[in-house]
Amino acid sequence: MFEDEYVTLVIKPKVDRILEDGVGSIGELTTKFNKTFKCKVSKAKVTSWLKALGYRVTRTVSIVGPAPAPVPAPARAPAPEEFSTSHRQPQFNFPAPPPSFFGNVVPPGFEE
Repeated sequence: MFEDEYVTLVIKPKVDRILEDGVGSIGELTTKFNKTFKCKVSKAKVTSWLKALGYRVTRTVSIVGPAPAPVPAPARAPAPEEFSTSHRQPQFNFPAPPPSFFGNVVPPGFEE
């Protein structure tokens, strides 16, 4: 008859007091409520109170497996180096030899 009023005025402050400490489930809320207020209320009754008070109950499932093995970084190919197969000697740009005593001798590097 006065259940809605009773739930709002009497039960809500008691439920809020239990929820301040944090609970993980409705079963845990029921257990803490019964222990704190020395009573025997069923889980179904606590659930109906929560619905009447407008509380929303969510369920979060978290499954944590073993840590995954570290993924090795992909092997990178070394940067291509400048490679040349030509073994050409650079040219020497010496000025022409001055006319001298050995003018008929060709210095090394000026042979043709």
